Parts: sequence; C-alpha cells; structure tokens
Amino acid sequence: MRNYHRPMHPNAVRALVVVAILAILAVAAVPLMILLDLSGDGTGWGLCEAGIDSCRVGNFRGARLAVVLLLVLLALASLLRFIVWVSGLPGRRSHRPVHRDDIFIP
Repeated sequence: MRNYHRPMHPNAVRALVVVAILAILAVAAVPLMILLDLSGDGTGWGLCEAGIDSCRVGNFRGARLAVVLLLVLLALASLLRFIVWVSGLPGRRSHRPVHRDDIFIP
C-alpha cells in the first residue's frame, strides 16, 4: 500500500504561520483598542454606554472579557504550535545531520 501523503508547500506553511501570528496580535490588541476608544469619549465597545465618566462596570464584566481573550489567545497559540508541528513531520523535508563537534570551541 502506497503512502499518498504529500507534504505542504513551504510557502503555504509560512502563510499559515503569518496568519496565526497576526491573529494573535489582533486579539492581544483588543484591550488597548478598548482603552483608546474610552479615552476618546467612546463607549469602550459597549463596556460603558455613557462614556468613561459614568461607567459602572459589574464585578465580572472585565474578568469575563479577560478570560475570553485569554482562551482565544491560547487557542491561537495552540493552532500555531500545531502548524509548526505538522510542518516538521518526517517526510516533510530531508534534514541534514548536525555535527555538534563542528560547533565546539574550547
């Protein structure tokens, strides 16, 4: 029985890694964007309906947002790790053996 597994193209792997990193940066920037919106007399994306002067946020609203952002960041980091793991599977590319004694400087 033949193995019909074809490795991913290296550019496709790079593109997936870039997309995952950009998604992580976008999610990490959400709290900063909320603060910028609040400082510009906005509603903080719905956190404070009448602006920061009259903002009465419940005890769990900020914590809930932090937990959701943390879970999304962990999921994206896991996706990035999976992409890197899949790209390093055997048969992906031929690895040249590294001679550790070439690097040693006494």
